[in-house]
Amino acid sequence: QAQVCAALAVLSFEANWAPLRTMLSRSRLLRSALLRSKTRFSGGGFGSPKDHEPAWIERWSANRREGQDNMDWFFRAFNSTRIYEIFLKSSPRFYGFIVWTSIIGGYCWSRMWDHIWDYVNQGKLYRHNPYVYPIPDDDE
Repeated sequence: QAQVCAALAVLSFEANWAPLRTMLSRSRLLRSALLRSKTRFSGGGFGSPKDHEPAWIERWSANRREGQDNMDWFFRAFNSTRIYEIFLKSSPRFYGFIVWTSIIGGYCWSRMWDHIWDYVNQGKLYRHNPYVYPIPDDDE
């Protein structure tokens, strides 16, 4: 009877061990997968400026398409002006740039249409035909 109890204990242990064994094998698989993926020690945590993007994004970003784009001439010209580095990189400079270019651009836009209006209506506007006072008669 002791042998039967021992056999039942071994069978119950084997039956209970099976899920545990699969969990361990799964964790072994997960552990090996995690070991294969290299952690980057970038000096910063998630969301910090030093944190890297995933590897596929960095590979995709590395393709700069330099010289392949139809608008490459425009990008080269824009980058040579250094407008982005000077005005658009920091928020206060960006907002100041937007405000001042809007003011100056709005003034130039208005003056352009004033000149077009004057050109189209040449001779029809009041300021083009000033009133000429008659020469006063000398009664002396």
